[in-house]
Amino acid sequence: MLTFAIEPLAGIWDEKVACAQAHWAETTMCANGEVMDLRYERYAQYEAAGWYMEFVARDETHEVAGFCGMYLLPSMHTQKLLATEDVLYLKPGYRVGRNGVNFYRAVELEMGRRGAAKLMLTAPPGSSSSRILSR
Repeated sequence: MLTFAIEPLAGIWDEKVACAQAHWAETTMCANGEVMDLRYERYAQYEAAGWYMEFVARDETHEVAGFCGMYLLPSMHTQKLLATEDVLYLKPGYRVGRNGVNFYRAVELEMGRRGAAKLMLTAPPGSSSSRILSR
């Protein structure tokens, strides 16, 4: 069973980067030769402004099972709050049962609680992420 919480970036940055690298390796961006270049300072600035939050999935031993970074910003067109994902990633060993769906739902509920009028996530067609989103 996984638990989900928003955690400060400062305490989880190295684990986030490791997961982000694993996620990147699974994507077409990596296959196209794009190089991932995460900058802690930029993420920290957004977090400090209240525009970015890092959801962390942990297992019963408190090991990190995955991350979901979310931006929460007012729309430039309507001024309604929009939540959009930076990444939603579960380590392969945790991609079982309803873990992905439960993680997404926890993020969705918290973004709604914070006033998001819309939640946007992207996923390549046919990927495990797109199957989760379709549920």
